[in-house]
Amino acid sequence: MSLSPLWTDIDWNRDGRQDGFLNLEHSVHRSAYGIVPIPATLLKNGTGPTLLLMAGSHGDEYEGQAILTRLVQTLDVGRISGRLIVLPAANLPAAMAGTRVSPLDEGNLNRCFGDVYPDSPTARIAQFIAETLLPMCDVFFDFHCGGTSLNYLPCTYADIWGDDERRRGILEALEFMNAPISWVQHGAPQGPVAGRAAYRNDVTYLSGEFGGGGAITRDALRVAERSIHRLMAHLGILQLAPEWEPRVESRLMWARQKHYFYADRDGVFEPAAELGAEVAGGERAGIILTPETPLQPAHPVLFPDSGKWICTRAIGRVRRGDCLGHLLVDAPRNEVLSDA
Repeated sequence: MSLSPLWTDIDWNRDGRQDGFLNLEHSVHRSAYGIVPIPATLLKNGTGPTLLLMAGSHGDEYEGQAILTRLVQTLDVGRISGRLIVLPAANLPAAMAGTRVSPLDEGNLNRCFGDVYPDSPTARIAQFIAETLLPMCDVFFDFHCGGTSLNYLPCTYADIWGDDERRRGILEALEFMNAPISWVQHGAPQGPVAGRAAYRNDVTYLSGEFGGGGAITRDALRVAERSIHRLMAHLGILQLAPEWEPRVESRLMWARQKHYFYADRDGVFEPAAELGAEVAGGERAGIILTPETPLQPAHPVLFPDSGKWICTRAIGRVRRGDCLGHLLVDAPRNEVLSDA
């Protein structure tokens, strides 16, 4: 048994390619000294920036898992300059179960990056990422989507924080990825999410929401794959292939808490607009019906503000407190770069 609850044989400073595992110890009745082998690949070639690519923080978010699985199969270490650390299924128990949280402890990996790390399997993964991997990194790209319960228009995301030079650098990376929608969050995250761990390690945090609904779509996959190849080119890690060179029209946007809306009762949510629609505050977003009491009048759900409907609930049945979706609104570039 190891002295550490999570260990690996990968030498993070050695040039070349190493395919191995983060071995998470998990002692249970059927396996007293058992491990959960979380796949990890290191590609290192000379000097250059270090980029951590992570998917499967939520096990029911599949686009990043598919992209990084293909990337580790096809990428030649001789083509890169710098260091790539790739985790295709960071919360492996959740990824194998196809669930948002781990079946081992109900742990949500992207809610485990707080100031303390409980003694649980998912928190140990978060602690290793935050305290071992991120201190080596310059940039952290974290693949996400809406999972089973939500569906997103494909977009990239960045936390914009720091001094003038830092903010400009983050925004330049986001804009070079050139997704149809570039979503910015002004400031460092306060919750126990991966972006907060990146902030504490002075690492640029980039992410994206690439579809959802518990499935993979070709459009979302294409946006995500194009974004990550353009990011590697922007960082000087990998030469940009011709297929990813043409630029597309992109829109810089952000959200406030007021742009999210929630079910205030149980029932079935029937949307009144299509995902991606430009909507106005007070317009009908949909209705909540109660098939168990069919004579009860439908309850209207209104959009809380004007904006673009970027995310919607993917499951028809809702409970009070379920997020029904949220909007994004155009972000003035000068305000994004301000320190206010």
